Amino acid sequence: MEAEPTSNLACFWVAKETVELREHAISTLGDEDVRVKVISTGICGSDYHNWKSDKIKKPLVMGHESAGEITQIGSEVKDRSIGQRVAIEPGFACMKCEFCLRGNPNTCANLKYCGLEPTPGTLCRYFVCPSWMTIPISQDISWKEAGCIQPLAIAVQLGRRANMRAHQTVAIFGCGPLGLLIMAVAKAYGVKRTIVFDIEQSRVEFAKRYYADVGIVCPLNKDSQEPLNFATDFVQDVVKQEGLGFGVDLAIEASGADTCMQMAVVMTKPGGTIIQAGLGTSLSSVPMFLVTAKELNLKGTVRYTPGCFADAIDMLDRKLVNLEPLITSTYPLTRSNEAFKAQNVHNDIKIVVMNQE
Repeated sequence: MEAEPTSNLACFWVAKETVELREHAISTLGDEDVRVKVISTGICGSDYHNWKSDKIKKPLVMGHESAGEITQIGSEVKDRSIGQRVAIEPGFACMKCEFCLRGNPNTCANLKYCGLEPTPGTLCRYFVCPSWMTIPISQDISWKEAGCIQPLAIAVQLGRRANMRAHQTVAIFGCGPLGLLIMAVAKAYGVKRTIVFDIEQSRVEFAKRYYADVGIVCPLNKDSQEPLNFATDFVQDVVKQEGLGFGVDLAIEASGADTCMQMAVVMTKPGGTIIQAGLGTSLSSVPMFLVTAKELNLKGTVRYTPGCFADAIDMLDRKLVNLEPLITSTYPLTRSNEAFKAQNVHNDIKIVVMNQE
């Protein structure tokens, strides 16, 4: 058994574009809890948005995409063991509200989430949580990959919401980390064809080397053409060029851009499905008359539901998904501020912090 830790260095968000390393008290271990020595943590877009924001009430430990090794277990814990490698589920659902009781803890009315006020995150050396919030991982998964299991679980949840099937053609708008993980899950589900879009050539090229079948750079509306006409003209050219007939079966919007939302609606064939995954502005412009006229299924998706972590881990174990190419930089916890500054430059796909370094 590892000696009782005397220090728990953590990355605190303290001001706009500023994090500091400070000591953070380790929570008391409850009877049904485990203490995890956190090894790796991926930096998420929400962490980055917090870092960019000045709307801070008090210093908060960041991070929620973490994995590590169990170093202590509570007296009532029977299904976890010291030394076990685990991923950490970062959402504390109440399991009592109507949404939890119907199997949707991702929309829990009382949800607390690591790294979001007021709940401390996992970008620290040690973290205590209920044992059922830890999901075992095998020795075959590297610690760098383990720090990206949580976003892969979110992509798995999206696949469930989309009801992905082998016969489908899928359009994905946005080749950031989420869009890339959705491509990986779509390929693992055996979809027939994935066509991806981004405004950056380098991201499109990366996506084609990863899991995309077709990658297309979206033009910018520099001539201030009417937005829906602009989207329609572009999509019609793509549909004709790629021989898509009446459009794609499934469109996934993972950028949050209004233009991509409009393109997704135009590109989806009658009776098809659109999944909105990107977080755009609080109010977006979507051609709802086309949603109605084509009888489209328009769905949102958020976080993950029970079993998504296990499915994501299984995909990694069976080599159906490879996360290593996405991880373009790693930083020690002691250089967390540099990691966030690197995220701000947007040259990396995915940055992982190694919590014990």
